[in-house]
Amino acid sequence: MILGRVIGQVWATKRNPRLSGQKLLLVRPLAWSRPDHESDHLIAVDPIGAEVGQDVVVCLGLPARWALGDTRHPVEASIAAIVDAVEVSVEVARCAGFAFRKGLAPSGLQES
Repeated sequence: MILGRVIGQVWATKRNPRLSGQKLLLVRPLAWSRPDHESDHLIAVDPIGAEVGQDVVVCLGLPARWALGDTRHPVEASIAAIVDAVEVSVEVARCAGFAFRKGLAPSGLQES
């Protein structure tokens, strides 16, 4: 799963029929544990109604298709939750080498 921020919406008039009626969002990862490759953004299907500017949890792969109710969807990423707040233990995070991408800490971040 990825913690990210919705930065835009994608419109596609021609799409796979299984994506009919699905909103596509552009998401910038804020925290991503060991990605296969660095990316400044990803496109995720949104079954829950997230809006631009909101922090979200994105699931990838098969769980992304489960979130849509059918594993036959041609989807790699799906919005799983809209984030209300994030709490990070600063001490533990520093020991583990965790950090949000520069300038991209979540808006509801609480450090403890």
